[in-house]
Amino acid sequence: MSEYDAAQDYKNVIGELTAAADALRERDRERADALIGRLAELDTAMLHAADRAARSREAVRMHWEIVLEALWDEQWMTLKPPPRPAADADPEQLDALDRAADRAATEVLDAVRHRLPFGLR
Repeated sequence: MSEYDAAQDYKNVIGELTAAADALRERDRERADALIGRLAELDTAMLHAADRAARSREAVRMHWEIVLEALWDEQWMTLKPPPRPAADADPEQLDALDRAADRAATEVLDAVRHRLPFGLR
């Protein structure tokens, strides 16, 4: 008959638990490293998006100021503050929206340049 060694069984179980805990810690470290890397990527993307949005806002502001200046002599026209940003605008369409704003400002400026002088319209 073999003798049951409770102490050895305990050591074996503790050894398995320690190995499992070590494996979990290593997996957690790897996951944390991956998440830190992803966080850095997202932070960079967020900074680029904020910069891109700021450039678009500045371009729109400049267009608005140029158009207001061009229309300054149009006394019949009520010039209002610029429209507020559309809350439902698709950020994926920012380039297309920038081009549309540029085209619209250009069309207004072209119309002002081609108007007849002294009310001869």
